[in-house]
Parts: sequence; structure tokens; C-alpha cells
Amino acid sequence: MADRFYCPDPPISGQFTIEGDEARHLVRVRRLGVKDQVELFDGRGYATCAEVRAVGRDRVELVAVGAALPDRPLPCRLTLATAVPKGERFDWLIEKATELGVTKLIPIITERSVVDPRDAKLERLRRRVVEASKQCGRNRLMEVERPTPWSALLTSRAHGVRLLAHPSGAPRGRWPRSEEGQAGAVTLAVGPEGGFTDAEVDEAQTHGWSIVGLGSTILRIETAGLVGASAVLAQYEVGDESAVGSGPS
Repeated sequence: MADRFYCPDPPISGQFTIEGDEARHLVRVRRLGVKDQVELFDGRGYATCAEVRAVGRDRVELVAVGAALPDRPLPCRLTLATAVPKGERFDWLIEKATELGVTKLIPIITERSVVDPRDAKLERLRRRVVEASKQCGRNRLMEVERPTPWSALLTSRAHGVRLLAHPSGAPRGRWPRSEEGQAGAVTLAVGPEGGFTDAEVDEAQTHGWSIVGLGSTILRIETAGLVGASAVLAQYEVGDESAVGSGPS
């Protein structure tokens, strides 16, 4: 597999230049040179092959040598709304959610939040998404939104099935299906250490959210997020009749 680099606007044909972090990574870290071939992805679902023609300190000239190919569609449009775990665990969650195929990640602020997600630098988190996408072969970047208070998320116009992970929730085989006309859109909410408060759970149910369980053990924030995301995405992937929805539209 060719080394992959992020290029927001790769040309379909002809010669072009990349600069900055990606150019430095290509030259100094990967130590690629003239005539080496690389894969460039645009973050919107397409990738193309290119050949290195010239290298400089912070600048690389390439020429496209292949057509832009579309990414394989993700099994569903999954939004993970999650409390922020401590330290580097959030970086790890960002990386693994990208690998799994989560469409969008929203850091949420809840009553029991220990870490204020507003302290996380969005630009740094988005760079983690780029790095994870390079590694896993994903061409469409996972979106990372600004931190959102729980009450604001509940009143937002989220489409499709809305699931709140909670120890008292329904087992996976009883998770609800997508609503008519909104198949393939799922939002999964994961609370902080200590979980959502009873008032937050009640408020979510008032707004049409379903309470779902992730097993009999107590999970860390990042573990719960990935277990829930994996369950949703795997069911769509295999077309399981017990899936949360009936498949992507």
C-alpha cells in the first residue's frame, strides 16, 4: 500500500504542489523522493495516485498518475455524541472512532462531566482525524464539532434514531429501527464517568431518545463509545435484520 497524504484539493490530472505539514511528513518522516508514488485523499471521499517529481524543504511537486476513485460508502451515518474522557484517552477515542467509520463526533457537556470539552483544541483533534484516516485508508474525514451542552443537543434537529447508552437500557437485539425515510442515520450518546443523571435521561426520553444498554459491565467513556459504535456499524455492514435501521439511503 502506498504512503497516504491529505490533500484537500488534489487535481484530477497534471502537475501540482503540496506544502506545509504534509510535505514535511513526506520528505522528512517517510523519506520519499523523486519517482516514488503516493496516494492523496481529499477528506471528502476521493483518493488519487500521484508520483513525486521534485522535493524541497517544505514543498513537494507531484503529478497525478491515476483517476480519482471514490471511497467505499460507510454503512450508515453515525454521530457519536460523547462526554470527554481524561487525558490522552480522548485522542485515542478520536483515532478509533475514525477507524471504525463514525461520521461525526460531538463532545458534549453534561452535569457530571469531569473534563470540560471546551478545553480541547478542535484543530488538534481534527489533525488526529487526518492522521488516523491516513493509517486506516479512510478518504472521508470524520467531522469533529464544537462542544455542545447536553440540553442543546437534545433540542437540535438530529435525524434518524437517537440512542442514549445507559446500564438500564434495552439489550442490542431490542434497539429501535430507523424511522421511515431516515434509514441510515443514527446518533449515539455516551455519558461521563458516573453516567447521565436521572434528570438527563428523563429529558432525553421526553425528546424521543431511546435508552439502550451496552452489556452488563461498567465501561469507560471511550470503551462505551466504541462498543456502541461498533454494534451499530457492524449491524448495518452485514444487513442484520435486528439492526438499528434498515440500511443506508
